[in-house]
Amino acid sequence: MTTDAPIQNMRWDLAALLDHVQRLFGDDQRRIVSNCIRSVVDRREFARHHYNEAMRAIAAKIEGRPDYEVMAAMLGAYDKEAGSFEDARFAAYLNIVACVHNMRAVADNLVHLVYFATGMNLDNATRIEERSISWHKVRDNLPASELVEDLKKLHSHDDFRYLVALDNHCKHRGIVDVGFSVGEVEATHGMRINAFSYEGTDYPHRWVRPLLIAEYQCQETQIMLAGNHLNDYVGGLHSKMS
Repeated sequence: MTTDAPIQNMRWDLAALLDHVQRLFGDDQRRIVSNCIRSVVDRREFARHHYNEAMRAIAAKIEGRPDYEVMAAMLGAYDKEAGSFEDARFAAYLNIVACVHNMRAVADNLVHLVYFATGMNLDNATRIEERSISWHKVRDNLPASELVEDLKKLHSHDDFRYLVALDNHCKHRGIVDVGFSVGEVEATHGMRINAFSYEGTDYPHRWVRPLLIAEYQCQETQIMLAGNHLNDYVGGLHSKMS
């Protein structure tokens, strides 16, 4: 996966955030926030790793082959050369499911980070039962700010809503299959998520590569923006108390 250059050049000063939290709320809160930060950072890397592994598994079977050989590869014509095509498809499938889970979960981790970094758990007026911490409940306890707008954009756009429905379906009802398909237009081929229905909404099949690359880049943007605005917000709290 790749990211846009302006976002690659943006930095989130995590040490400054931890320093603000420690000065405001103490060592225990700093440890909680540190774990939340690690989860956000690690899940981004998990998502990148699983996506790259999925693409690598399929590329090993079709890379360099002309379009007219792709269908033959799907049917196992070249299995003796580089292993079973079905094994490669399954490896890509499991990594795509794991990538989707981590891309959805990182948004939840970021909400928990905001909750603890702003000390909501330490105030009876804003404390939320731990298993009930969610974007909607945390949002209600934050004043209107750039941080709120960043998080709203992360959670509200169509691709993320699709990933949430897909992840919920996979976790609670049944894993949505991901297969290798050949499209009807311009010899399109690649991994494709099957159509599914969840909570009364029908979701069409989606090609994996454009979906996950676009969502990864969107998350890169919104997480960096939210992180910097979280620093500003918590730093402002620190200044008021100094």
